[in-house]
Amino acid sequence: MIEFFRDGGWSMFVILLFGALSLGTGAYYAVRPDARHEGFLKWMSWATLWSTLAGVASDFGATFHYTARIEDDGERGRTVLQGLAESMSPLVMGFVLLSLAAFLAAIGRRRLDAKA
Repeated sequence: MIEFFRDGGWSMFVILLFGALSLGTGAYYAVRPDARHEGFLKWMSWATLWSTLAGVASDFGATFHYTARIEDDGERGRTVLQGLAESMSPLVMGFVLLSLAAFLAAIGRRRLDAKA
């Protein structure tokens, strides 16, 4: 897991922060549903999504920048593939956090609708 986190680079810290806030808010909303929390949950989820996409773009850029200097075509191909594989780490972590937050939000929404 540490290797996976390291592969994603610096953006993983931002994704983890925003994702943890989304997940925590989703959990709170699932336990104590209140429509006042929906806005914060929605925008923290958006922040998680945008930081995830920014992380992937940053990783792609780093991969392409590094591999442009490699002379050997065979080595360049292997390096690009490895770099692109590592660049998927922010997507995996961000989307897992978003899916869990959405799941908790659905539970909270269902409980809130049952109250009405």
